[in-house]
Amino acid sequence: MIARIIPPIVRGAVLAVSLLVAACGNKASATTQEAPKDAPVARQVIVDQDTAKRLGIKTAKVGGEGAQATITVPGSIEYDLLHYAEVGPRLDGRITDVKVKLGDRVKKGDLLAEMAVPSLSEAQSAYLTANAALSAAKKNAEREKALLEKNLTTAREAELADAELNKAKAESAAARARLEALGVSGGGVGGQIKLVAPIEGTIVARHAILGGFVSSSSNAFIIADTSKLVATLDVHEADLPYLNLGNEVSFTADGLPNRTFKGKLTYIDPTVNKATRLVRARVQVANDDGTLRPGLFIRAAITLPSKADATTIAVPPQAVQPLGNDDVVFVERSPEHFEVRKVTIARRTSEVVEIKEGLSKNETIVVEGAFLLRGEAAKQ
Repeated sequence: MIARIIPPIVRGAVLAVSLLVAACGNKASATTQEAPKDAPVARQVIVDQDTAKRLGIKTAKVGGEGAQATITVPGSIEYDLLHYAEVGPRLDGRITDVKVKLGDRVKKGDLLAEMAVPSLSEAQSAYLTANAALSAAKKNAEREKALLEKNLTTAREAELADAELNKAKAESAAARARLEALGVSGGGVGGQIKLVAPIEGTIVARHAILGGFVSSSSNAFIIADTSKLVATLDVHEADLPYLNLGNEVSFTADGLPNRTFKGKLTYIDPTVNKATRLVRARVQVANDDGTLRPGLFIRAAITLPSKADATTIAVPPQAVQPLGNDDVVFVERSPEHFEVRKVTIARRTSEVVEIKEGLSKNETIVVEGAFLLRGEAAKQ
């Protein structure tokens, strides 16, 4: 049984030819043989090549390079947290000097801003006092040692001087450690804190304003290396069996038409979101030219391995169409002839259909526009 999609302009000619053939039906061609009545006849849909192109019908070889199944998922571009830093004070204070502006490129250790922190003065004073005591203890220990060599003092007095020196060293080290814990290195005076860049990157956010107050719970600057970003993808839990680290991923961004970006799957979250039933997967993305920007919405296609399962064949879900009580695919027999083939489904997810029976690798099937052929097949 054959269904044919014929452009309207040639339907009249086809009808005339059909009437002529009916009128001459008793004059069979010498090269035509009647098929046995019990031979099974494959259902077919015939579509001329021009019509197929106009309708967007596309084919691909099953298991071939052009027919690799893909999972299409939404996502967004985000900063790579391995190259991202938030810079803020460990004590409340006011900004006294700002050295950088938004968009500046900085290196690790560069000075970003200075702050006046009144509560820091006490710790700095304790550090200076401890250093002064250390200096005095060191001189006393040296003097006692010199006197002991001349027998002008006792060994007991020299031992007490050494003990005082060790105590002063410990107190100085503790005072210095307290300052470093508060973000001050090298001691210092005047209750001043210097904010420095912990990584190399670009100033992507600046909240430090000259004379403005900055609390210990807020960020004065945010630094990120914008040449290294991450594409975060939302994958349905049913598609998890097909995901593997290293899967090829290509994606496009709505804000960047006619551009395709590529990468590989580098991380899959271990948990499923209870509300959305989605799993987040991540792709490291190089952005040397700065084209991509965090926050961009993207549409990604994850390419599945061609030999994911030796007992089944993975095809795009749109290639399999319901026809009556059966699931069918349309196998290309020639550029214009498509066989309606019943198949048995082993597994169906939101993005992939695994076929257990009815289809062989290297056969060519319709992967786009199959629903149009289904409509014609349903008329048979």
